[in-house]
Amino acid sequence: MRESLIAVIAFVVVTISAQGNEKPSDAFMKAMRDNADAARAIRVASKEFEESGAGAQDFDPFEKAAATMKASLTTTLTYWQAQKVDGAVALSEKALKHVAALEAGAKERDYRLVLEASTALNATCASCHMAHRVRTDDGTYEIKIK
Repeated sequence: MRESLIAVIAFVVVTISAQGNEKPSDAFMKAMRDNADAARAIRVASKEFEESGAGAQDFDPFEKAAATMKASLTTTLTYWQAQKVDGAVALSEKALKHVAALEAGAKERDYRLVLEASTALNATCASCHMAHRVRTDDGTYEIKIK
């Protein structure tokens, strides 16, 4: 009897845990890959910008990254709205505001604004990943819904 009860409890715990995670959709995964690529482009452009000193300073990579992230974070926001995960929705909206600030800084050719926006964006993305993503044993990620 006791073993049966333990088995039932273990089954319920595993079932509840499994229901809290899901494999992300292809569209969501593409959006995350696009975000990662854009973030890498920002890091490379920032390094080049800082190394150029008073030389030619190119804001185009920042503008391109902002355009990519605006589209991909809109996909991300739509995903979280459909899942009804308020915390992730709020973080997605916050990330979109940082992307708008990044875009504005790049258009104004103000590297200080670009740096502030990209730093805030990275922190927001990291917060969402910590709260709503889990790495599986095979190295892929699942989304924490609950």
